[in-house]
Amino acid sequence: MIQSTSHTNGYNRLDAVASNATAKNTPVVKSNTESGERLSSANTDALRAALNNTPEIRPDVVKRGRELAADSNYPPREIIAQLTKLMLDSKDLTEKA
Repeated sequence: MIQSTSHTNGYNRLDAVASNATAKNTPVVKSNTESGERLSSANTDALRAALNNTPEIRPDVVKRGRELAADSNYPPREIIAQLTKLMLDSKDLTEKA
């Protein structure tokens, strides 16, 4: 059985690795928490707060998008030429080697 790699619903993937390693008699990799290192959630809380305070629709970004869409010179010809060259030079993955 393939073990989950996420840490949701109280399930820790390191526990799964340890149980599989024990069953197969292979060495177990120690986690950072066992070596004294810990991951701080202080930044996570700050990021969540910032995300919650960010409006879903940002009028300034919508305005800028409308301006760019109305500009007949956007994107610049040089950018279009570079993208065209990249597409033409890229390998066709549908062709057999």
